[in-house]
Formats: sequence, structure tokens, C-alpha cells
Amino acid sequence: MSIVDLQRSIREAGRIRIGEKVSGGRPSKLETFRLTSADRLRIEQAAAAFGGKVTEWEAPAGKQWQVTTERDSLDVIVPPSDLSFSQAYELWSAGGCQRRCDGVTEQLTQGPCRCDPENRECTPHTRLSVLLPDLPGLGVWRLDTQGWYAARELASVVELLIAAAGRGALLPARLRLEQRSTKKQAKGKTQTLRYAVPVLDVEVSPAALLNASAPAMGLEQATGFTPLPQLESAPSIAEQSAPPEPKAPRANGAVEIPPSGIQRAAIEQPAVEGTLDAPAGGQETADTPAPAPSTTPEAGGTPPVAAPPAPRDPVDVMLELVRAAGKDPDALLAAVNAIRAQNGEGPYGSWSEVSAEDIATLTAKAQAALEARVEEVAGAPLEPAGAAPTQES
Repeated sequence: MSIVDLQRSIREAGRIRIGEKVSGGRPSKLETFRLTSADRLRIEQAAAAFGGKVTEWEAPAGKQWQVTTERDSLDVIVPPSDLSFSQAYELWSAGGCQRRCDGVTEQLTQGPCRCDPENRECTPHTRLSVLLPDLPGLGVWRLDTQGWYAARELASVVELLIAAAGRGALLPARLRLEQRSTKKQAKGKTQTLRYAVPVLDVEVSPAALLNASAPAMGLEQATGFTPLPQLESAPSIAEQSAPPEPKAPRANGAVEIPPSGIQRAAIEQPAVEGTLDAPAGGQETADTPAPAPSTTPEAGGTPPVAAPPAPRDPVDVMLELVRAAGKDPDALLAAVNAIRAQNGEGPYGSWSEVSAEDIATLTAKAQAALEARVEEVAGAPLEPAGAAPTQES
């Protein structure tokens, strides 16, 4: 039994660094990863596994140990926790963090963002915590970076890994240190800027991710719904949202009373003062109100048929089926966005943006999941749709 309101975390074994400070405190990029920790044993184990020499390091928090490895690539596992990844715009000074903002709300004061979006004082801070399977121990190693490229590229991959980890599938990943360069014009001269960018690769092919037998992915695995057999032609959105066909009358039901055939005389209504008579020939003018359509059938005629209700919004139909099947719509949308991110597609901001094709697919899967759930509770298969109930006379 655990304390309910106690925030959980994983112990930090050390840090993964992509640079170091040289003479004068100037930062310098590295060609390989550098690991630091207050635990000398962990650094010695890292040096044995990844190469490099263990040295003492005077960290801002006190004495630590470091090793600049011979690796520009490390096998990693992203743990199943939201604490493994975070991003924020931050402003730091000698007194510590002065601002921490998500672009809308400043978290330290709970006020609005204070930066100009076109010229921010804050810089993006991305923090990624991973497990190093080649080293003993269950502590995580944290990577901190302030690069714009890392902030853009790491988020989508980490979202996919955390979603898979939440379903019990820890996808193998590889953390690489990629060297890049950019040319910039300054004072009429072209300067080449070289920098290192941490990149996270998933060691699973896209085909395996989309395959139903893959450890985690595919629409069926992402949503938790049982896949349906392949149909020759999928029903359209209009067919799925149309009202059901009326059921056949019961054999022992009440018999409809036939028309009597008696002709009923029309009752002449007295003229109402102030109204205009229709012109000769039965033509109506713009000032003459049109008579309301009669709802009483003529003798021997066919009763009027009520107009069918307007078809419902397919998104509302799908969401009702999802909730009835015991699924969370927000979690379902996040899972669909994870698949789109892996395919290089942009995420859906809300259900109103989801394509009609995806809505149709999810509706069919939600209906199958709901029927399976009802069968499990009832202990017997459901009757076919449209079957008339019977009653012993």
C-alpha cells in the first residue's frame, strides 16, 4: 500500500552531458557523451562499459566524478513515467531559476507568460531521463539540453515511447550525439556554427510498429479495441449514423384499425375581420398568408409520414460508443496522435479535426468492443440487429 498523494520519482544515478566548460568558463561541445555522478562506482562502471578515463570533477553541487566516454551512441530505455521528460521556457540567473513557462502560463507565479513571442528572453530547456541497460542499478541518467532542434525533435519520439511503456512494452531506443552545422550571416561575413544535437532513435522498424503483431503500436494496440475481420466494403458515415430501421410488428400485437370510408363534410369557417380575400383564380399574393399544411389525412388517403430525424454527428456517435466501451476519449486521441507522429503526420488538436476515415475506423472498433463487453457481462451472444422480440401467448 502506498501514500496516495505522494508524488513518485525515480532516483537519479547521474547526468548525460554533451559539452564541457573549458578555460575561462566557456562551454565547448563534445564529440562523445560525457557522464557525471556523485557515485564513483557508477562512473567506473560506465568507463568499463563505454571507455574513457575516470577523473574527479568539481560540480556546482560539490565533488563528483566524470568520464568522457568513447561513445557517440548509447542504448537506452525510456521509463514508463511522465517524469522521464519535461520541457519549458526558462530564465536563469545567479540566484536560480527566475521564470519557467509553457508559452502561455508562467508556472512559478501562475501568471501569464512575460516573454515577447518574437524575441524571447527565456530559452527552451528539455530534460530527458533514461535507463542505461548496460550499467547495473535502477537509477535514471538525465540529459539536459537548451537546443532548439532537440526541443522540437525529442518530444514526438518520447511521446511514442511513453505511450508504449504505459501499455507494458518498453521499446528499445538509442541516444545519439549528432554533429551538425549551420551557416549564418554576421557583419557581411558568412559564419559556420557547429553544434551537437542529441537524437533519440527507436530501434523498431516502421513496418513492425504498424504491424498488429508488433510489441506496441498499430491502431488496435494503441486503442485497446479488438480488430474486426476484413470487410468487402466498409459502411459510410451516413449509413452508420442513420436511424435504425423500424422493427416488424409482433405476431400477437394490436391490429391496426382500418379506415371507415365515411366521407366527412368540410366545415365552413367564418371569415375573420381584417383579412384579405384571395384574388380570383385562386392565386395567392405576397400579402396573403399561405394556408398551413394540413396534418389530417383525407378520407381513404394515406396518413402523412413524419420526417426522419436529422443524422447525428459521426464524432458524437463514435465518442458515445468509446465511453460505453469503457475507454477514455482523451487517451484514445493521444494514442492516435502517437501513431500519426511516427508516420510523420501532425497531431489532431481535438476530435473535430479527426478525418472522416479515422472516425469511421474508430466507430467500427468501438462498436465491436462494446458488443464484446456486453457479451462478457451477459454470458451469451447478442441477438442479431433487427430481430423481432417474441412473446409467448
